[in-house]
Amino acid sequence: MIEEVFRMLKKEGFNIGASELSQGKAIMKLCLMMLETIVKLFIMQIAYATPEESPPQSCFSPQEIEYLEKQIEQLEGNTEKLKNPYTSSDLKRYIWAIARLGGWKGYNSERKPGITTFWMGLQKFAAVMQGWILFRDVSRR
Repeated sequence: MIEEVFRMLKKEGFNIGASELSQGKAIMKLCLMMLETIVKLFIMQIAYATPEESPPQSCFSPQEIEYLEKQIEQLEGNTEKLKNPYTSSDLKRYIWAIARLGGWKGYNSERKPGITTFWMGLQKFAAVMQGWILFRDVSRR
């Protein structure tokens, strides 16, 4: 697990080595902010791997859940195998969408999505979510 944290902090994730910070205190603050996202990635990975239901509010705000519900409609495929199998009261429903945004195909025969897939999906989700918020704000005026 420690190796995965380092991998996310370094090249495969945030690329902390490319930051131009020179003071140790500034680098520590940056790492702490990055760790918040890394913890969210681990929560997603653990929640998707366990059979119990988890509340979606443990990872996503109500506004994010509203957007993900709309996104799930577009991410689902035409066949039953590519439909999201989880209910709206389960965190796995929204993690499934993040994994699909990260490039995971969604088939049960594939292995479960990993932390890198969640990372790529979360990046894409954050960018699209900002656009969706702007669209909603502008269209309500």
